[in-house]
This record gives sequence, C-alpha cells and structure tokens, in this order.
Amino acid sequence: MVMAPRRPILRSLLLALPLVVVAASPVAAGDFRGSQNVTVADGETVTDDLYVGAGVVEIAGTVEGDATIGGGTVTITGTVEGSVNVAAGTVDVLGDVGGAVRVSGGNVRVAGSVGRDVVLLGGSTTIGSDATVAGDVAGAVGTLTLDGTVEGNVLAAAGTITVNGSVEGDIDTTVGELAINSTAVVGGDVSYRSRQEARISDGAQIGGSVERSEPPAEIGGGASAVVTNPILSFIGIFVGLLLFGWTLLALRPRFVLGSAEAIRLSPLPSLGLGFAGWIGQFLLLILLLICAVLFGILALAVGGAFFIAFLIVTMLVVIVAFIAAVPVAMALGELVLRDSSPFLGYLAGAALLALALVLLGLLPALGALATLVVWVIGLGAFILYFARTRNVPWTRTELPPAEPVVPAPAA
Repeated sequence: MVMAPRRPILRSLLLALPLVVVAASPVAAGDFRGSQNVTVADGETVTDDLYVGAGVVEIAGTVEGDATIGGGTVTITGTVEGSVNVAAGTVDVLGDVGGAVRVSGGNVRVAGSVGRDVVLLGGSTTIGSDATVAGDVAGAVGTLTLDGTVEGNVLAAAGTITVNGSVEGDIDTTVGELAINSTAVVGGDVSYRSRQEARISDGAQIGGSVERSEPPAEIGGGASAVVTNPILSFIGIFVGLLLFGWTLLALRPRFVLGSAEAIRLSPLPSLGLGFAGWIGQFLLLILLLICAVLFGILALAVGGAFFIAFLIVTMLVVIVAFIAAVPVAMALGELVLRDSSPFLGYLAGAALLALALVLLGLLPALGALATLVVWVIGLGAFILYFARTRNVPWTRTELPPAEPVVPAPAA
C-alpha cells in the first residue's frame, strides 16, 4: 500500500493539539455567557477566559484571556489577548488575537493580526490582505485564499489554495488545485501532492524549490486527505458538538438539561424508548412514502401532500440524528464537572464524547455501533423529557453529593 507523506499532516496535527487540551481541561475561572445574542461591547473588558454559546456573537471590546465560542455567526473586531477557539457557521476575525486562532466554520475570514497559529477545519477560509499570522496556517478546508502575510508555514490540506500574499516559510500541502499568483512571495520550498500541476504566475517569487508528487489513490486530493486522521476527526466531532450544544443551551436550556437528566437518571429506559422511536421513525417514513405513491396514482394532489409530509419527517429525522448527541454529552459533562456552569460542563462532556467516538471509530464496526447508540439513547432522552414535561414543567433533580473521602486509620 502506498502511504501519503506524513510530515505535513503530522505537523498540522501537532498544531491542533492545543485545542484538545483546551477542551479537556477544567477551567478555574471564566466568564460564561449564553443567549440568542451575546455582545462584548466596545470599551468593555473581560478579565477572565470567555465562554459563549449564542446564535450571534460580537466581540468589540477586550478579552484578556481565551475566547471559546459556539454560535451561528461570530464577529471579532476587538482584542483577544489569549487564543480564540470557535465553532460557528460564519467567523470573522477582524481584530487582534494575541494567541492562536482555532476555527471550525463554514466561512472564515481572518483580517487582523494573530500572534500564533491559525488552525482551520471547514469550508472556505480567507486570510485577508491586512492580516498577519505570526505562526503557521494549518488544518483542512475546502478553499483557502492567502492574501496577507504568514510568517510561518502553510500546512493546510484543501480542495483549492490560492496564494496572493506572503508566506515566509514553506508551503507543504495536499491539494486539488494550487495557484501561486504574480503578487505572491514564498520564502521557502513549495511541496504539494496533487493530480495536476500548480499554476505559478510570472512574477511570483519562490525562494526554494517547487516539487509535486501524486497523492495516493485511496486518499485523493483536497481536504479528504486528512479526514481519516483521528486527531482531526476529534476536532471535527468536538466543534460540531459545541456548535449544536451551546446553541441549544443558549436557546432552550431546559430541553438540554432535562434530556441529559433523563439519561443520567434513567439510562435503560432512554435506550429502550430510543430504540423503539428509532425503528418507528423509519417505519413512518416507509408508510408515508407508500401512501405518496399509492395516492399519487389515484389523486395527484393527495399523493403530493403525503410526499411533502415524507420530506418533512425526513428532515426532522436528520435534525434529531445531529442533536441526539447533545444530551449524551451534557450528561457526561455533569458527571465529570458537578456544580459547574452548564456551558463548562457541556464543554467537558463534548470533549469526552468526541474522544470516545474517535477511539471506537478506529475499528469501523465499533465506531458505527457507538454512533448508533448515541443516536438511540439521545432520541430516547428526548422522548422521556417530553413525556415527563407534558403536564408538569421540568425541574432539576440535583446530583447526589460526592462520597466523602475517609482517611485510613493510623497504623
């Protein structure tokens, strides 16, 4: 079997490891905020680490610690003296960040100064013309455009990489298409794995050598080259859990906490009800599809109505499959970090669940089974929650106090 060159992937993984540490470590102090909209206003200073779960997040002031954010849209125009860890649909880092920027998002733009590395996992990323990255740019994205200055190396795998600015180190990547335009300056070597030659324009300055190699057939080019790596898989699962979980915590905290409590207090009923509901949802889909076909033959309008219902139920099944992991992660977090902020507890639980899924996923059969169990038990927790709160609002059942440690009698 032909193996892919390991150097760029391993180096990019090492750059991503601090995100794992941030996720798994308890925090002594922090500012926790959750709502539909969260703003750190211009002139406001957050003296601790900032943890946010919201639909829209704006940081125009100053955060003296790290900022860990899950949301739909995140805009940073102020200053973060620590690192920024974000999972969101749209991320704009327009201000200054003293540490690293670690982002999982659909659309990412970095236009300020970054004191360390930029680690990416997502769709489209642009390093703007006014941006300066003091470290490396690493990760896996669909499209990467470099218009600014990268003082380190570019180690990101991507479908398309376009270089218009300056890279003082090397470019070492697995890529579908690589374009180095006339305004680009690369201080070191350009090493890339691709099925096609890079487009290097006249006027582009490259201080070292340019070398292309064929990607291995079983991996191919682009971001898929690193998807099977366990550390990047962990980051993808973890930030996805944060995106869904913190958003739900901000918008529907009772739903998340109540469903997690159902798993914590009634794990077997959650599993049993979830399995019944899991089978039932697919039986309902089959029934709706059969009705759509049969009534479509007899009465087109009635058949169309059943088909619309089939599509709606399918969409709901997909949504539930995504968010079913949220109460599981919340339950894990509450067991690990008692009496802490729900956002911090969920952070720890999401890290543990992501780690478990990745480790079990090293064996494909176990990985698929683990994913199914999470889906089923999460679905069962939803059913239990709605059944118990149908007539009576949910109230929290406190965890029993931890057993005191009794010192051994002196000899």
